Amino acid sequence: MNKFENVDVLASLQQIMQQNTAFFRNDFDIDKKILTRAAASKNTEDKIYLWFCRPNGTHCLRERDVFLHGTREHNTFRFYHEQTKERVLAYAVVLSGVEGGKVKGSIYELDYARKAEFVIQSALRTDNNRLIYENGSRELPKDYRFEAVPDREYGKFLRYEAVPHDPDALRELLRDESRKRELLAPGDFKAHIGKLSDEKVLIEAQRISTAFQALQAPNSPNGTHFMAEVSPYFERIASSREQDRLFAVLPYKSLCLSGMKDRRGVFALISSDEKRDLPLRRPRPSVRSQLKAGQIKAAAPKKTAAKTKEQDLEV
Repeated sequence: MNKFENVDVLASLQQIMQQNTAFFRNDFDIDKKILTRAAASKNTEDKIYLWFCRPNGTHCLRERDVFLHGTREHNTFRFYHEQTKERVLAYAVVLSGVEGGKVKGSIYELDYARKAEFVIQSALRTDNNRLIYENGSRELPKDYRFEAVPDREYGKFLRYEAVPHDPDALRELLRDESRKRELLAPGDFKAHIGKLSDEKVLIEAQRISTAFQALQAPNSPNGTHFMAEVSPYFERIASSREQDRLFAVLPYKSLCLSGMKDRRGVFALISSDEKRDLPLRRPRPSVRSQLKAGQIKAAAPKKTAAKTKEQDLEV
């Protein structure tokens, strides 16, 4: 897990989202509004969010609310861990403000499954809801029904939030989360996006390989090929380079991609005599990634001979 400090938050999260979210990408428009508004807040709790993206959308949830049992934010954060098998990319976002029209801050990588388990175990009890108006606030029991209408004393209704039974326990929990984030090693964001791309290709390659191995007989319309559908999520978000890498990772000589008459989607096909139990080919790491990992040493630049006047004039 890494941290990425003093970044353009919206641009960075958008790059992450593009690696994992195929449908309902307009969810991110809502996230941008939430984070832009939060960046201008003077309240520290308003500047810390848990953001995650999945194949069918994104969510942006204030951290303090995620740790309060029964809130929409708490239920949403744990739902995709408990009820789905989707690939979820999760991050903590700490906003510092707006600079040059850009929302700035730091992004901290999270292990979504572990974080969701921690949230489930650590969530705190709530007793009341705090109704927040433009000129003040009031508290009501959490089971008391209320309407989002102006208040005679406090004016326009803005929002409401759950109130913890033990505010000190919530403050200590959030402080501990902050300390844990700061212990993460600084990361290279461009390399992180490259890693997400590699993982996306390998996940799809493994899915196709598993589908081929599960077939008992050729299943193409003419019975001459084994056929497995390419994930509609991968098809929608994979770049041409990622599609080429998918071909390079899958170990089949006869592999091709094709549409099917009267069927929606794209299918991977291999001939009926192709061995289907071969392991995936592991792509060779790039020289750049090896240099960053210290696995190879950069070669010293060669000295070039001084140019003569004749060489300078050559075209």
